[in-house]
Amino acid sequence: MDGYQNILVAADFSSAGENALKMADVLASRFGASLTILHVLEHFPEDLPVSVIPPEDIDPEEFLTNRARGDLEKLSTRIGQQGATLKVVVSTHSARKEIVKYAQGNGIDLIVVGSYGKDGIQGRTGSTANSVMRTANIDVLVVHPTK
Repeated sequence: MDGYQNILVAADFSSAGENALKMADVLASRFGASLTILHVLEHFPEDLPVSVIPPEDIDPEEFLTNRARGDLEKLSTRIGQQGATLKVVVSTHSARKEIVKYAQGNGIDLIVVGSYGKDGIQGRTGSTANSVMRTANIDVLVVHPTK
């Protein structure tokens, strides 16, 4: 194996997700790999904060997708990774399922996810990271929070 060629990092705009992105950026640079930053819009809950409620004359899916894409652009700029592919996937399924599905359909050979570092057996990695580890048929790197 010559190293990873296509790295996918799941971004949820948390500090854990930002740590995962930083590590994915280091690995992409080291291996000369392409980097894709993926954010999954899982659903449209009814109890959205006022700051993310779309105006009445704009399609909610389009509004939230554009907002997430803008947040991905800011995140990649803050990390110093302007060469990354930015993807927003809208799904009625969970993020954990969509992360693996995206990786399988796009030639990804490493998935990087952040962990919240909670206590407990499953909480050590978090439910999304744990599920991705169990279901992906490629390598998964779980980046634990810095202390």
